[in-house]
Amino acid sequence: MNTPQSMMIGWASLIAAAGVSYYYARQEIDARRKLQRELGVRSTEKKEWYERLEQPVPKATPANPSAGGIPSPSVSAKPPDKSS
Repeated sequence: MNTPQSMMIGWASLIAAAGVSYYYARQEIDARRKLQRELGVRSTEKKEWYERLEQPVPKATPANPSAGGIPSPSVSAKPPDKSS
């Protein structure tokens, strides 16, 4: 069933697939950060977590449409009417 050879092949293929996935994901993340830096959206200074909380929410951009500008459904949802 699970011979040492099949175990080694399985683990090697898993590690290789993870490495390739990491490589391509890293390229995409770096390209997105570079674009944000060029557009002036992404700050390059290092901040602590509490400093980032005090910072205003950034405006949505074409490179990052999910950042800011769109209220979350839990905040903008109206409570149900109790007039029934």
